[in-house]
Amino acid sequence: MKFRDAISVAFRGLTRHWVRATLNVIGIVAGVASVIMLISVAHAVGSTSKASVEGLGANIVVVYPSGASSSGIQVGLGTTSSLTPGDATALTNLANVPDGVGQAVPTAGIRTNVGNFTHTWQTDVIGTTPGFETARGYSLSAGHFFSPVDITNTTSVVVLGQTVVTQIFPNVNPIGQRVSINDHLFMVIGVFAQRGFSGSYNQDDLVALPINTLWGTVLPTSASKIQQILVQASSVNTTSLVQTEVTNTLLRQHQIANPALADFRVQTQQDLVASAERLGTVMQWMLGSVAVIALLTGAIGIMSLMLATVGERAYEIGVRRAVGASREDILGQFLIEALLLAFLGGVAGIALGYGGATFMGDVLTDLPAPVVTGVAVLVAAAAALVIGVGAGLYPAVRAALLQPVEAVRRQ
Repeated sequence: MKFRDAISVAFRGLTRHWVRATLNVIGIVAGVASVIMLISVAHAVGSTSKASVEGLGANIVVVYPSGASSSGIQVGLGTTSSLTPGDATALTNLANVPDGVGQAVPTAGIRTNVGNFTHTWQTDVIGTTPGFETARGYSLSAGHFFSPVDITNTTSVVVLGQTVVTQIFPNVNPIGQRVSINDHLFMVIGVFAQRGFSGSYNQDDLVALPINTLWGTVLPTSASKIQQILVQASSVNTTSLVQTEVTNTLLRQHQIANPALADFRVQTQQDLVASAERLGTVMQWMLGSVAVIALLTGAIGIMSLMLATVGERAYEIGVRRAVGASREDILGQFLIEALLLAFLGGVAGIALGYGGATFMGDVLTDLPAPVVTGVAVLVAAAAALVIGVGAGLYPAVRAALLQPVEAVRRQ
């Protein structure tokens, strides 16, 4: 039988049972679309997290309390920390960290409400020093950052992230305006340029102020004064040396003889990038597993349809065999029917997956926008093809093995 005739016969066979065929195509559509959307979400989260960590700067060493997150972002605001202001001072000393640049940036903070007279928004309020802007890779879109004098004088000034500006100053230039934090008024002197997400963390949802001011006006007395320290190496090549120097300095500061008992962690940017990549890989495997389950559901549907079709069309198969159709013709017919279902479902699923990912990026603005990659489309297309062949092969073999006399008797 010619290939064109085989497709025609297969198409007519499917249209006789169009309701079941449509339902199984929908199953494949859902599975393929799931693969594309889930892989796109995982790719976006992993890429954004990695890019954000890389934005710290290749010569940055980060110090965390033991047990804190190592994602390269401000976490655990207001929680207990083993780090102290004295640690930051010691790490600034070039005698302790000779391969550094004489700058250690401490940070501390709490998640609380920030507002003006008409709008209020809950965000991360972070106290830090002037080196924060460089160490964390931020830049300003308006105004200026606070100075060492503001630290010394505990000046009541703040720099706002773009998300905070949008929420509490939607139609007003925030520079020079006042905001209230913990019943204290602060003047807005700067606005950070937009950074986007690091994983699920919105880097634009923050308020920065002088760390001494935070201690005196916002941070509860029971909270730790230092929750993270960023130390800048003199170059990328000296980062590992700085990591060792920072570790030794803090071991002396904390009077810890055994490094295995350290109550802090010191990581380089390369360590953080590796952590971000592992996060992305784990997410892709987890979300991919969910998509595989959806695809298997579609495959089972196709197989059940084809098996039922073989039984219902036994007489047709017997007649065709009696008039000269070979087993290969019957096998090809049913395989083509399964492949047609998979092809139609795959094409529609790819279109739906692309549209769904775009829709998610437009609607779920608090998460990284899904990125539909060529890999996601190829994986989805290959999955649809495997479903068609795998789910249709067994029913096709059963149909081909039917003897003409036996098939006619079933009628």
